[in-house]
Amino acid sequence: MTNFDHPSMIGHSGRGARLAGRLAMAALLVSAFSAQAEVPGQLGALGTAKLQEETSIQKAPPSDSKRVYVMDPGHFQMTSTVYTIDGKNTKLLGMVDAGKLPHVMVAGDGKFLAVASTMYSRVARGKRDDYLEIVDPQTLEIKADIDIPEGRFLTGVLERLAALSVDDKHLLFQQFAPSPGVGLVDLESKSFVKVMDVPDCYHIFPTAKQNFFMHCRDGSLLQVSYDNKGNTKQKPTKVFHAENEYLLNNPFYSNSINRLAWPTYEGKVFQAKLSESGAEFLKPIEVFTDKEKADKWRPGGWMTIAYHKGRNELYLLADQREKWTHKLPSRFVFVVDATSGKRLRKLELKHEIDSIAVSQDGSPYLYAVSAEAKSLFTFDAVSGKQLGTLDELGRAPSMVFVADK
Repeated sequence: MTNFDHPSMIGHSGRGARLAGRLAMAALLVSAFSAQAEVPGQLGALGTAKLQEETSIQKAPPSDSKRVYVMDPGHFQMTSTVYTIDGKNTKLLGMVDAGKLPHVMVAGDGKFLAVASTMYSRVARGKRDDYLEIVDPQTLEIKADIDIPEGRFLTGVLERLAALSVDDKHLLFQQFAPSPGVGLVDLESKSFVKVMDVPDCYHIFPTAKQNFFMHCRDGSLLQVSYDNKGNTKQKPTKVFHAENEYLLNNPFYSNSINRLAWPTYEGKVFQAKLSESGAEFLKPIEVFTDKEKADKWRPGGWMTIAYHKGRNELYLLADQREKWTHKLPSRFVFVVDATSGKRLRKLELKHEIDSIAVSQDGSPYLYAVSAEAKSLFTFDAVSGKQLGTLDELGRAPSMVFVADK
């Protein structure tokens, strides 16, 4: 199911939805009664005629660098909602219904949205159906509906268990059962290819020439190259982190520059440049000073790290917290130089934030979503000034996505 608010109601998700409901109900009442029935006074004959003549699907503006998608998993309920938002003006454009904990992926140029979902024939039980939908970002119409095999791991709140290839021609998705694997979907032919066997490794980081990397239990990465039929060649990298350096579930990764930034529970950030030639591991960065560590500053939230390519800046969502509370929201963002680790600024968001993302244009915005407030907050990524708020975003909006370019 897809929906766009009428242009006159864009951005007023609460009032707009209720008004649209009243207008739709009025139109239904008009068509249901005889011609002699009185037209509802609050709508009027002209308004009724306009509703009856309206047959075209409303279009959003073309996707740009400030288009934002917010995913609401509804506190792990059986259905989810993906909101499409004009981040420049903090306006709601529309929404897409999805299944249990979907994976949301934005094409590098923003020209389509891919949503991998799981549904059951009896909502919370029955026959399982895993599928991939390709969504038009202007109309939110489904352009392709591709069936994929049962076995995709139900954890859309973990990023990078499904990913688009660098050229946006393939989709790769994690399989945990009955054996470890990565599913290959051909987006050009709109068809599933096969599940490629891999060791017990996790996350998917694509690079050029049909390669991707995965994170393995020993602290190394696994490089996998594949052809159009799903045949693979695989080789491990060196171990880049110790066993007791626990990595957060959702790293930052850019398909366009193949940059990986992965924070630990304590705020150490491991980085790598990935390519078809292999992995170049960079010197890790410590975001917090020794004093800040003693004062219990740690990362926290669902999507805790973002990166601005043009400014070479890392953004880490953090707060003062006890150990093992890294899934709880935070109120601050620490911004550091991604090469030297030098502290550039500390932004106080003044809201309990679960996830952050940064637009990749020359005047970047910082987007911050709060499940508690059911809102998306927009900030100037440099000054930290709050620019806008979009509230009433479902039940528990938890993740935020922007285009990579």
